[in-house]
Amino acid sequence: MGSSTSYEFSYLNSMPCNTEVTIQVVTPGQPIRLRTRLIGVDPHRSIIFALGSDNCWQEAKKFLKPGQPIIVRLVNSDEPDANILAFRSSIRKLLTSTEPWLIIDYPKALQKVALRQHSRIAINLEASIQIPPVEDSGDLEQSQPLSSGQLSNISINGGAFVGKILQEINVDTKCLLRVQVLQEAEPMSIPITIKNIQDIDYGKMRGQYGFELSDEKSETETFVQKVILNHLLQQPK
Repeated sequence: MGSSTSYEFSYLNSMPCNTEVTIQVVTPGQPIRLRTRLIGVDPHRSIIFALGSDNCWQEAKKFLKPGQPIIVRLVNSDEPDANILAFRSSIRKLLTSTEPWLIIDYPKALQKVALRQHSRIAINLEASIQIPPVEDSGDLEQSQPLSSGQLSNISINGGAFVGKILQEINVDTKCLLRVQVLQEAEPMSIPITIKNIQDIDYGKMRGQYGFELSDEKSETETFVQKVILNHLLQQPK
């Protein structure tokens, strides 16, 4: 096991109790997302979470059984970099008689990203950008020219999109970025401002749009978290 990998597992082993946790339960239909908190880590053996009781947990109850695949995300927001850990695992057992605990297998691989780092994270996700609809417009569809392509990198401040060049989009144009993430039924959208445009394939009218995220800080962090998590969980196990 490499030193960087060992550090990531050490980071997991020392994760403080009550750390925020999101569990995605893999089902034959739409995945179910559950929020909970960390009870503790038994290094290299198992991880313990609190069992919830809200409607989402009730909906997931029939899937919560030994062997059920799950995807886990932990966010240590107490740290300056707000590190995200993401991994795949499976349920080992549920305890309900004494303490309402969900026990899962210790992961074999981890993905770790510092959410608030300024450097951009290279990704490759299907995305699109569009001009926001004009208020009081009689034809909203024509007011939203769409460019489909890929989101090529992202950070808490901005990122880059590669797609068809649109005449309606120039530097300082305010747009919407739409990204389809696995755990969401509908594409997620966030307002952006175009900061630069570079031609990368003139014959096919394709270019790279550099942008900054223009939403509230809390909305931006949630959006970037989900995009990064989706990217991480698409990587080979």
